[in-house]
Amino acid sequence: MFRVMVLTERGAEVTSPECAKCGHCVAVCPQHAVSISGYEDEPEEIRPELKLAPEVLTAAIKSRRSMRFFTDREVTKEDIEKIIEAGRFVPTARNYQGTSYIVLKENIEEYEKIVVSALRRLKKLINPFLGRYKQLEVDDNFFFKGAPVAIVIKSNDVIDGALAASIMELMAQSLGLGVLYSGFFTAAVKLPGKLRRRLSIPRGDKIVTTLVIGHPAVTYKRTVQRESARVSYN
Repeated sequence: MFRVMVLTERGAEVTSPECAKCGHCVAVCPQHAVSISGYEDEPEEIRPELKLAPEVLTAAIKSRRSMRFFTDREVTKEDIEKIIEAGRFVPTARNYQGTSYIVLKENIEEYEKIVVSALRRLKKLINPFLGRYKQLEVDDNFFFKGAPVAIVIKSNDVIDGALAASIMELMAQSLGLGVLYSGFFTAAVKLPGKLRRRLSIPRGDKIVTTLVIGHPAVTYKRTVQRESARVSYN
């Protein structure tokens, strides 16, 4: 984008200090002659045999479902790290890499108790105005549905964070896990108060979404229908 490096008759030459560290030069160089400092990991060789087949990806996208019933089986630290690793490599605007994650695991029940208590108090106050949500039952597992892990995704750019969440869900699915996007918990974390303080979220940090993750207690047998895509070609 910034054309900080060009090929000349003498070889590669740096033309500008305005580098976004996107890594294209590292990825494309046939001789592995370019490197970028400041990262803990090293580039990995792209193996053609691991190319994802389109029909496999399509099947994975079509078969995913929001999961609201989980077993009490633990989600391992290794699986959590794989899910976050998937989010880490999602492209970001100008390679900003401004997305971060809060893993709720050891104290997940405590955090849920805080927001369940707050929601019950709020519901009593505004119940006459809730309309179709008037009969909404706020039980002790209202936010996390008994799942053992939730990941709160923060990002300076909402689109960057949403892209990360989408790919993280696919990774979780590949690990045999179910995922629920918890809009209610996300809304609670966005509000100033006890929960945000307990999670040490600075003022101004943007909460994008919350992934509730666990082993599914329900097995879906088939995909569902969707409306035809609305597309125009110009």
